[in-house]
Amino acid sequence: MLNNIFKEKVKSTLLTIVGLVLVVIITIWIGSNRVSADVWPISVAVSHIDFGTVFPGETLQENFTVNYLDEVDGITYRIVQRVKPLPDAQVPQGYEGSIEEYCQQNPEDLTRCYRDLCPFLEKVSIEAEGDTENLASIDWEDNSDTWIINFKVPAIFGNISQDHIGGVITESGEYGCEVSIEIIE
Repeated sequence: MLNNIFKEKVKSTLLTIVGLVLVVIITIWIGSNRVSADVWPISVAVSHIDFGTVFPGETLQENFTVNYLDEVDGITYRIVQRVKPLPDAQVPQGYEGSIEEYCQQNPEDLTRCYRDLCPFLEKVSIEAEGDTENLASIDWEDNSDTWIINFKVPAIFGNISQDHIGGVITESGEYGCEVSIEIIE
């Protein structure tokens, strides 16, 4: 009889220990596989700006709006320009990083990256709030910022009119620039 009570006690203790070990293992496994993401309460009203075919000396304008979607705190941001990769471009074999990073480091690789349009774009806030492309903010009181992108089309070297006052490029072709919003924490 004592032997049966002892066996039941050992069995009960072992089941408790096994149960606790399983709880610890599951907790560690769930904790190590947890995914987190920051969701910023903003939206940008334009996803793609295409100036199309342009002519030297033209000044074209497009605009976009950054909207705040929350009622608490605020967001500080900046407008960032980067050399844009060509559609379907792949990083060279052995390169560790994304095609966007590759084009930032190798803008002269015209087989993977557009020619750089960024120097010919100017971003201007149309509101008198003191926002600049390097430091802007929106919050529940000022819940949107509207920006104009001025594209001052450069002339092509060897084909410059006498009254041209803008930039000059050395060759024609397809140019691109990725303009994005970067949140400043």
